[in-house]
Amino acid sequence: MNIGFHQSDKYKVPGDSGVGSAYTSTDEHIDTETDEKVEEYLIFTVNSISFGVDISIVQEIIKMQKIYPIPNSLPHCKGIINLRGTIVPVIDTRIKLGYEPAPYDENTCIVIIKIDTDRVGMIVDRVNEVARLTPDEIANAPGTLGRGVKSGGMIEKLARGGEKVHQILDVYTALSIPRA
Repeated sequence: MNIGFHQSDKYKVPGDSGVGSAYTSTDEHIDTETDEKVEEYLIFTVNSISFGVDISIVQEIIKMQKIYPIPNSLPHCKGIINLRGTIVPVIDTRIKLGYEPAPYDENTCIVIIKIDTDRVGMIVDRVNEVARLTPDEIANAPGTLGRGVKSGGMIEKLARGGEKVHQILDVYTALSIPRA
């Protein structure tokens, strides 16, 4: 699926009903052509590597904007943005994942995720698509002991979409968000 701009300079995520609204995802999706259960992931690129997050936590995708730095913060914490009156911390995902910083370009954007009541912005190099994957296309990542039981690491699952492999992030670990 293509993701493009509309007049508000917010990326359009399929299923998004407008500015400020979150994409709503149900726990279970059924592919109407095959009657198979599917899971949806927002796929993006960081350092030429394909990553993903569960679409149900994606609130919106926005163009790069002015980020207000916070003194004495960690290198991956770029600062905060004002998102329609809500202050949102912004993390450079490239740096957080251990890659070298790179200049931002016209493809760089901020993925706003919402976990519980918290919002965090993730700077990514490019948003690619929303992938609809069947259980056969998803596997636990190395170091994962079973569904929901991890032995550590930032990658929760590996997903095969056609010829591509996507690394599905455990956002709690990757972004250092405490679990409720």
